[in-house]
Formats: sequence, C-alpha cells, structure tokens
Amino acid sequence: MRHVDSFKDMATRLDELHATREQIALTAFSMLEERQGDLSRMLIIALGDRPRAVRWMCMRHRNLEGRNAYQVIADGEEDRLWEVVENLCGIPET
Repeated sequence: MRHVDSFKDMATRLDELHATREQIALTAFSMLEERQGDLSRMLIIALGDRPRAVRWMCMRHRNLEGRNAYQVIADGEEDRLWEVVENLCGIPET
C-alpha cells in the first residue's frame, strides 16, 4: 500500500501547487490592472473575460518567442506585447 499513499501525497502536493499558481496568477494580473490598466482592459475585451485574460498572461506564446506576457514586460518589450494584444482584438497595425 506504500504506492497508494505516495500517489495520494503527490496528488495533494500537486493540488497545493495548482492553488498557489492560481493565486500568483491572480495577484500578477491585479498588479497589471493597477500599473497598465489600458492593456489589461483590452486583454479582457479581446479574450472575453478576466479569468481568460489571467490565464493568457501566464501562458507561453509562440509569437512572443515562447515567453509569457509578464516576461515580455519584464524584458522591456511592452510595445511588442501591445502589438500581440492589438492583433487579438483585430486592430490593424499602424
């Protein structure tokens, strides 16, 4: 029965990690809303709701060279992120 217990422990740990990740994602998006309200609002509009926008910001994107949106901001490429978000909204590049 040792294997059953270890799988239970692992499942519990994975649930805890998932909950922690979700909380961090929500906190990060709240920070984005405070610091870059226009970007966060546009993302919510483009994706349909806040939970989708929260997940999108954390996902790695091919068109961002495999980085997530927070990494792009941290790398000082906010303009690049705006381009991607504008494309999501169907706004033509100027």
